Amino acid sequence: MVFDGFYCLLTGYLIFRSTFLPRILSALIAVAGLGWLTYLSPPLVNYLSRYNLALGILRKESVMLWLLVTGVSEQRWKEQASPAVE
Repeated sequence: MVFDGFYCLLTGYLIFRSTFLPRILSALIAVAGLGWLTYLSPPLVNYLSRYNLALGILRKESVMLWLLVTGVSEQRWKEQASPAVE
């Protein structure tokens, strides 16, 4: 779970830096990552386990729904990819 916490923090940072997904998703992912990092302290996990699971489910569901419903803007993708090609 701790490794998943680091993964969530990194993913949240990358989504925050990109412009393809909304920044609120990066905040949700980063908060969920902090929740998973509580597994480093067993007494804290016993107290927060319900909330960690709720945040983890919210994170996964929100990103999945965003990608299914809205997806990535192809026009913005091509606009940002074109300077890299030149």
